[in-house]
Amino acid sequence: PLKIYDVNYNTMNEIAKESWTPQLHLTDEERDIVEAEGTVLVLGRSGTGKTIIVTQRIEFDRQSRPGQDPSFTQLFVARSARLCRYVEGAVNEDNRASFCTYERLLSDVESSLPGRDKSFNPSQKMDFRRFKQEFHNLSSNSEKFSALISWTVIRTFIKGSVEAFQSPDGILPKGEFVEVERLGKNRCRVPSELRDHLYNEFLRYQVYLADKKLWDDCDRVRHLVLRIKESKEVDPDAFGQVQRSKVYVDEVQDYTQLELLLFFYLGGPNGLFLAGDPAQSVVEGTEFRFEEVRSVGHFVGSVIQKPKTVNVNFRSHSGILNCAGGVLDFMFTHFPS
Repeated sequence: PLKIYDVNYNTMNEIAKESWTPQLHLTDEERDIVEAEGTVLVLGRSGTGKTIIVTQRIEFDRQSRPGQDPSFTQLFVARSARLCRYVEGAVNEDNRASFCTYERLLSDVESSLPGRDKSFNPSQKMDFRRFKQEFHNLSSNSEKFSALISWTVIRTFIKGSVEAFQSPDGILPKGEFVEVERLGKNRCRVPSELRDHLYNEFLRYQVYLADKKLWDDCDRVRHLVLRIKESKEVDPDAFGQVQRSKVYVDEVQDYTQLELLLFFYLGGPNGLFLAGDPAQSVVEGTEFRFEEVRSVGHFVGSVIQKPKTVNVNFRSHSGILNCAGGVLDFMFTHFPS
């Protein structure tokens, strides 16, 4: 994407130095986001500079803390190792900051906390591909709904929602899923006539997991969040090993509410900076809306403002953008839900 830097007469003598790094120019819109207080949500389409804004927020938070306070720590998380490397290379070096993939974060936190009483062997993991081949395709319901719909319902609502986390067994009760008004038709767009069948399919799925001694991401993350919560209450020193002052997440649309809850527990109710685009989700089984992030924030005591939007696209030609915008306007007009 196009990058513009601020260079003035007073910095001319610095240009010759190998270590010189110019200040990236931010639009008023971008600066308002970078300097916003509390937990921040950033919404922007591909090419609008969301990742650049994340890097500038990292630098801004550092400058807002006087001196080299060792208690101030930062964590950047993305599913892509390439994206982690890009962000790490785009900010100044600081040993108080770490940049890691989501998978590595899970492993690091699991190994850092005491009392690891359950092992999640990678060979026993149930992912979408395995779910489709070994479970859904052999089910009598395979013609009623697709594997993706079933997987999304399980990951996003029945096991991966904040309501499911509040349930003693980590599972959304059947009534809360089947009754349309409980979750809301805009949040869960599954037709009402399919919900009972889907929930029964989920119950069979749980039996299958138990029989085969398998686990899925929701099982692992819920177990880890409960360990973090327990450590915070009974072992503050252990919790301090995984806690971060600030947590930055790019491509946030690829995470369920349960996974977002993990970030809130690590960074606190007011320590998150989340950027993403609901139109770009690439992880199977994630039905994302920014409203769900705010719901998780409410659960942990955070008052989160509506997403801040970046509109200027630095990557695509205006003609392409206008055409795409016209298509989206047509879709939102005729399909508002």
